[in-house]
Amino acid sequence: MKLNQLAGLRGICAWWVVFYHFLGLMNDSVPTPLRHFIAHGYLAVDLFFLLSGFVIFLSYHASLSTNFPHSVGKFYWNRFSRIYPLHFVMLGGYLMLFAAFTYLSTSHAAPENYTWPAFIQSIFLVHMWFGSDLTWNVPSWSISSEWFVYLFFPLMAFSLRKLRGGIAAHLLSIVAAAVVLHVIYAMSGLHSIGADIPHMALVRTMFEFLMGVFVGSLYVNHRDFLERYATVALAGFVASCVLYALTSTPDYALIPITFALLIAYLSVTTSWITAALSTPVLVYLGEISYSTYMVHYLVYDLLKAAFMSNAQQINQVYLWLSFVVVFILSVALHHVVDMPSQKYFRRRLSTR
Repeated sequence: MKLNQLAGLRGICAWWVVFYHFLGLMNDSVPTPLRHFIAHGYLAVDLFFLLSGFVIFLSYHASLSTNFPHSVGKFYWNRFSRIYPLHFVMLGGYLMLFAAFTYLSTSHAAPENYTWPAFIQSIFLVHMWFGSDLTWNVPSWSISSEWFVYLFFPLMAFSLRKLRGGIAAHLLSIVAAAVVLHVIYAMSGLHSIGADIPHMALVRTMFEFLMGVFVGSLYVNHRDFLERYATVALAGFVASCVLYALTSTPDYALIPITFALLIAYLSVTTSWITAALSTPVLVYLGEISYSTYMVHYLVYDLLKAAFMSNAQQINQVYLWLSFVVVFILSVALHHVVDMPSQKYFRRRLSTR
C-alpha cells in the first residue's frame, strides 16, 4: 500500500535534515524565522522513525501475523536489500574521502574520528549498538538504530495480533511509549531529544518506531475511528506545534506524540494538505529520500574540505550549488544503486 502524502512528507523531511546540517555554513542572508525552523531539522529524524514503524507495519503485519515464523526471514532479507547496498556504497565514498585527506591534504591526515574500529562497526551497521561516536557517514547512525529495532519488529507484529482492548489499548500504548520516552530523557538530564545520540539513539528509535507501529495497527484495524476523529488529530497536532513554539517545553515531551497525530491525520484524510503533499514533485523527493539522506553528508564534508577558509566562511555560491549536487547524486544513486539492488536481492529471494 502506498500513501503518496506520506511519501511527500518524507521528501520534505529529508531536505529538512539536509538544510539542518548545512545551516552552519549559511550566512546572515537567511531570514531569522527560516533559520530557526531549519535549526530544528534534527526532529525530522524522529518523524522518520514514526513513519518507518507505520509503513513497515502496513507492509508486513499480514504475513508476520498469519505466517509466523516463516515470514521472518523474508522480512529481514527485504529490509537488508532496502538499506544495506546504498549504505555500503556510501562507505566506499568515505573511504575515497579518507584517502584524499591522507594523501592530498596539507596535513596528510584524516580527521581523528575516522577510526578503523568505527569503520568495521559501520560495515555491519552495528556502530550505534555500542554507543559509538558519530563518524564516517554520520546519518547512518539512524540506519544502524533502525536495524537494531528490526530485530524485534516481527515479534511486535505478531504480538499485536494478541492485543486486547481495541482502540483504547492502542491509544494507551501510544501514550505509554511517549511517556516512557519522556521519562528516560528527563531522568538523563538531557535538554533535547537530539542530544547525546551515541547513548540515546536506540532508546529514541525503539520507542518512536513502536509508536508508529501502534498508529499503523490503528489504521489497519480501526480505520473508521481514525477517519471519525481525523479533525481532532489535526487540531491536536496544531496545538502541540503552537505549544512547542511558544513555550520552553522540551521537544521530547511533545514531538513524538505530535508526529503520531500528524501521521494519523494524513493517513486517512483527503484535504488540501494531503493533495499538496501528494504532488508528483514531492512524491518523487520522497521516493529518493533515502538516497538524499545518505549522500548529503558526504557532499557536506567535501564542501568543507575543498572550499572552507580559515575564517570558517564559505562562498555562498558553492553552498547553494552543493544542494544541486545533493539532488543530482540522490537521483543517480536511487536509480543506479538503490532500486536495482532491491530488485536483484528480491529476485534472488524469489528464486530460492
